[in-house]
Formats: sequence, structure tokens, C-alpha cells
Amino acid sequence: MRQNKSIEKGGKTGQHIQNTPRGGKWASKFEDAPGKGSKKGDVHAKKALGQHFLNDESIAQRIADLVDERMEHVVEIGPGMGVMTKYLYPRFGERLLCLEIDGESVEYLGKQAWAEGMQVWHGDFLQAKNEVWVKPGAKMALVGNYPYNISTQIVFQMLECGVMVSQFAGMFQKEVAERLAAGEGNKDYGITSILLQAYYDCEYVFTVHEGSFNPPPKVKSGVIDCRLKGELPSCDYGALKLVVKTAFSQRRKTLGNAVKSLTTSRPRFVLPDGWAGMRAEQLGVKDYLKLAQMWVESI
Repeated sequence: MRQNKSIEKGGKTGQHIQNTPRGGKWASKFEDAPGKGSKKGDVHAKKALGQHFLNDESIAQRIADLVDERMEHVVEIGPGMGVMTKYLYPRFGERLLCLEIDGESVEYLGKQAWAEGMQVWHGDFLQAKNEVWVKPGAKMALVGNYPYNISTQIVFQMLECGVMVSQFAGMFQKEVAERLAAGEGNKDYGITSILLQAYYDCEYVFTVHEGSFNPPPKVKSGVIDCRLKGELPSCDYGALKLVVKTAFSQRRKTLGNAVKSLTTSRPRFVLPDGWAGMRAEQLGVKDYLKLAQMWVESI
């Protein structure tokens, strides 16, 4: 069987993973025994990389089917053994780019007949420069069975690339998925909820049970589908992140006390009437966008 030649090495990223808890010399410390139902030739799941391979074909197809057909550039993070990739590649062909940190998974994909010609970048998404995966001007989707141990970091990485992604979908730990889609007043509502929903309409689509993975995780998973809003906020993302993180840094305190460091550093930054006595989770996304704009204008 001919090996896939369309594999790019992540340069410095490839060296980086040898010196982090996510791979390389650390991996032997965290390795699992082969999961139940593993076949000869399967990729060995590694705890250090948060690998839980989805083995339910129907769920893999349901997630792949969420990706809008009109996307001009589709990036899958962590394809593993390609259970979801098998449904993405026939639809998107050369428009699909897979990013995979695990060398064993890259080697496995390179030997699959169905993956011939598929673009695979070997490296760490969290260390990848934007030019590796972002295609400016293209309608772009980001999808994956995201490793639980870095899923929130993936959200921040996606947001901080400059709102280039038109659709953000895939699977997270259930609690994280619920948090990302939560509305104000909900106990799950927080920093990532607001930052993501400032730019995206987010829907919690369905729950996936532990038995759908090999090895099975100890928690359930949740699938979300986020679509870029038609009208995007004009305020600075950095200002929004600062205001939101400060407000939630002392969640049990009133907003007036939580953001005291901001109001004292800039006397012109004053909370609207009645807001000082509220809690951070009582403010909606539009309220935080307003605060961020007020912060920018308070210089």
C-alpha cells in the first residue's frame, strides 16, 4: 500500500513536543494500555495527549455532517485514526487540512488508502503559527474531537487568530461544551462563554456517552456547533478579554468589587448605574461588549 506523501513537519513545533508534558519523553509516563477493542495496527492512545479515539461511526458522521458544504477551507484538529476524517475528506478533498501532534497517528494516516493525497501537518496546533492553518479570505471551518486537556486553549487560539473562522464545531468534555454554549444567569456561564458568544451563535447539539470511545473517558462528551455572527462587534478583542476575565476573577463578589482594579486605574471607566451591585454572571454578552467599549474610550 502506497504511503501518503502529503505530510508536512511542523518545524520547530516538531522539536517542541519532545520537551513538553504533551508528548515525547514524557509520553511513557502517561501511556495507557491498549484499549478494549483495539486491533493490531491501531494507534496506541496516549494520556499525555488526551487521546480518546472515537469509535462510533454514526457519531463521527454526525459531527462531520455539521460542517457547512460551502466552506472553502476546513481544518480538523487531531484526526487520530481518521474516524471522522473519512467523512470529511470525500466531501472537501484538497480543501481539508488535518493537524496532528501524534507521530504514530500521522504514520497511520499516511498508510491508509482512503487518505491518499490528504494534507496532514505534523505538529502542535497550540504552537502553530497562523499561516500554518489560517487561510485569509476563505470561508473556513475548524472541527475536531478536541483533546479534553487543551480544549479551552483551542478556543482561545481560534479567537485570537483574528476571527478568521466562519464555523467552529466539534466535541468537548460535556461540561466544557455546556459552558461554551451557556447563557447569562447559568452556573456554567463564564469567561469562555462570553468571549466565544461575542462572535459566534453557539448551539449545544448532542451528548456522546463514554462507551463511544477507545479507551473510554471517565466523563461524557458534548458536541457544539458555532457559526460566525452576521454582525460582528467592533470593540477590541483584547479589551473584551481583559474586562471579562477581571469580572470573573472574583466571581462571588459584586461586579463593583471585582473590577475595582480597572475602575481605580482609569477614573473615567465607571460602571453603568445599578451594575456595581450585580454579579458577573448576571451580565449578558452585549453588556460585556459595552463595558469593553467603555474601557477603550476611558483612556
